Amino acid sequence: MEKSITKTMTDGVVVFTDLDGTFLDHESYGFEQAMPALQRLGKAGVPVIPVTSKTLSELSLLGLPLDREHQVAENGMAIRNGADVKIQGAAYVEITNTIGRLPQNLRGHIRGFYDMSIGEVVEHTGLTEEQAKAAKTRDASEPFLWSGSDAEMEELKSIAGKSKLSITQGGRFYHLMGQGSKRTAIDWLLNHVFKGEPPVTIALGDGPNDAEMLGFVDYGVIIPNAAGTPVKVNDPKGKIITAPHAGPAGWNAALHTILDELEVSV
Repeated sequence: MEKSITKTMTDGVVVFTDLDGTFLDHESYGFEQAMPALQRLGKAGVPVIPVTSKTLSELSLLGLPLDREHQVAENGMAIRNGADVKIQGAAYVEITNTIGRLPQNLRGHIRGFYDMSIGEVVEHTGLTEEQAKAAKTRDASEPFLWSGSDAEMEELKSIAGKSKLSITQGGRFYHLMGQGSKRTAIDWLLNHVFKGEPPVTIALGDGPNDAEMLGFVDYGVIIPNAAGTPVKVNDPKGKIITAPHAGPAGWNAALHTILDELEVSV
């Protein structure tokens, strides 16, 4: 279903989706339960754009049946627009250098992908070795495990802010990155790809790092996450829906409900 965005401008609907724990099952990374809604979207010419913490290298490797011309990776820090890639915020080397300069009481609580071997990435993510190599091929963000206190995390966020970096929490990892987000990446795509009348926007996600994205669109879908971490959407622009199931089953059910409401037929 590799539909072009330009072709779907007349259809008036676009879907932005998180992957892990949302379109992809948290444990198996399968998406079979999402296929009925995905096929319905494809037949209606509605693009489904991945908006994920994964890298562009991982997305290329996975070859998911989603839009491949337009992709948002590394929590919004890397945006593919056709053959071009836009980096929001800081480059990866700047981020890892910032971590290296942290006070030891904070540095000792961070275990990032830069610190991990491929085997450790496999252990903590369940990825294959090939996928883990792609996950370590980063452009603009660093996922990390955190073993410090809440107070120490606030100290880390303060130091990051002084370096024009930010920290967001995903389903498995924290992420250190520039001062952008999935929301700002979606905003950039809508402004640079959709010209004229904006489409009806739908977004789905399961983590706190998806909250801004969900509040920015017309229909924001909260997918229940495996950890039970609440996803709080403040002052949403549109309608917020909680899916009835976790993972791709919830993705499928919620999208059918929204498409029925929008009277999207095939």
